[in-house]
Amino acid sequence: MGGATTALADRLREGCESVARGLSRADDRGGWAAVAADCQRLVDIAAAVQDRAVAEVARREVVETEDGTLSEVVHLPGVVTLDAADLLAPALGASHAQAQRRVDSAVRLAAQRRPHPAGRPGLPAGTGFAGLHAAMLDGRLDPRRADLVVEELAEAPGEVAEAVVAVLDPFLGRDDGPTLRRRCRRAIARISPDLLRERSRRARGECGLRRWAGEPGVDVWQGVFPSEQAARAWAAIDGLAHDHVAAGRCTTLEQARGQALTDLVVGNASVEVVVHVAVPDDGVGDAGDPRGAGADRADVLEADAEGADADGGDAERRDAKGWHPAPAARSASVDDARERLVQVHGLLPGEPALVDGRWLAERTPAEAPVVCDRTTGARVDVGATHATPAYRPSRALADLVRARDGRCRFPGCSVAARSCDLDHVRPWPGGPTSADNLLCLCRRHHRVKQRPGWSLRLLRGAVAVWRDPTGRERTTHPPDVLETVVLTTPADAPTWHPSAPVEPVGRFSVLESTVDVLSDRRPRPVVLDLRHGRCRHRRVSRRAAWSGANDPPPF
Repeated sequence: MGGATTALADRLREGCESVARGLSRADDRGGWAAVAADCQRLVDIAAAVQDRAVAEVARREVVETEDGTLSEVVHLPGVVTLDAADLLAPALGASHAQAQRRVDSAVRLAAQRRPHPAGRPGLPAGTGFAGLHAAMLDGRLDPRRADLVVEELAEAPGEVAEAVVAVLDPFLGRDDGPTLRRRCRRAIARISPDLLRERSRRARGECGLRRWAGEPGVDVWQGVFPSEQAARAWAAIDGLAHDHVAAGRCTTLEQARGQALTDLVVGNASVEVVVHVAVPDDGVGDAGDPRGAGADRADVLEADAEGADADGGDAERRDAKGWHPAPAARSASVDDARERLVQVHGLLPGEPALVDGRWLAERTPAEAPVVCDRTTGARVDVGATHATPAYRPSRALADLVRARDGRCRFPGCSVAARSCDLDHVRPWPGGPTSADNLLCLCRRHHRVKQRPGWSLRLLRGAVAVWRDPTGRERTTHPPDVLETVVLTTPADAPTWHPSAPVEPVGRFSVLESTVDVLSDRRPRPVVLDLRHGRCRHRRVSRRAAWSGANDPPPF
């Protein structure tokens, strides 16, 4: 089967290249646009076939028979085995979360069933998405818009979803994503208004805030809030942002909103930042040099941000995390750190972060350094002082392993270490309860490790080597806290002034994002203008406050 699809892919590639060569550079835009459209149709068809393959992988499971041999069991369509996403992730070039979403979508579209975990009682329920999968096979619907409709109808009974898809079918080949979403919601409101109400209730119950690493030196936050709370919070942020712009503290309103948000949050919380120097494990030097014999690798600073303790229990936390006595860490000058970005660890789970050198220099380093493996930069338990003959690790050992790993150590998983189990790589009591035999695994991948066909080895320096039932090996590494990155801005570097965004923001195009920012530069009072139906609670005219001759739309 795999060889046949590989040969077909090669023939398709050769055919597409032949068509492209047949079009000379002198051909008009229409010819090239037709090639792009035909290629998109091929992509849509290939995605539908791939969905079928993903759904088939998902319902197949490797089990151990009574005689100890491994055998494959094929479940009903719609059943999803525990390790399906992790088996597919390397083939798709995806993280665990991305592969899990891919499996979920493929099962709903190709198998036309709701994902049903293997081993759970009951049968997979129908989704009513046969029309969507057929449109993809026809080359009329791309995966992105198909997933959009699936998202809108995820909780709908199969017969309701089938009726909505039938209404959408004439438009699948021509509507863009936002238009298709609006058309889908109108159809749901007509066919099953109770479903729309239930979806709104569920969405409000799933509100929350997420954070991950963005471009170097910045984080990305994504928040989903109840509309009425979001409106009040946005008004407060927007009002303070206009003050920042008026006072010259920020250049753009969008930048000022970010500053206003952090000002409001930090101004109402108590946060303690503890800085530690990381040193290699080949010895702590004498004469006050914490780098010792490992001076060939420069020391870096690690920052742990956590809520301040009322009792100021710094000593207890240092002892719990396994930090060892050492000469006082070096101090840094605020002047020396001007216009520098310095890489630190500990602000994000398993991710390095670039921070302002002046901000870092204002913090006093802790007295004890963090000792790390000189090859991988992973934290080490010098002399195995925290090892224990018991099954459960001590608090100090658990804190050390979690700080070393940062996150779940399964390939592609980003669950923070604080939410993970500590797993014995070699089962206890055959394997010791020590840093060299403990690893952070989220609950799901803790179970995957125990599935037939999976194996794990933990090498020196906390390097983890995974092997899946197909024989593929993947390696994960701990964060290298000895890695040194210091970015200094040259004295003659021009000052950068941000302007209106030139990249799309969220769901909006470049034009929409730019117009939104330009229109937000108008002076405005911090008053909410609430409307619903024919009622208007309060209205404040903003037009009178603006007399510019070059207003961007809306005018």
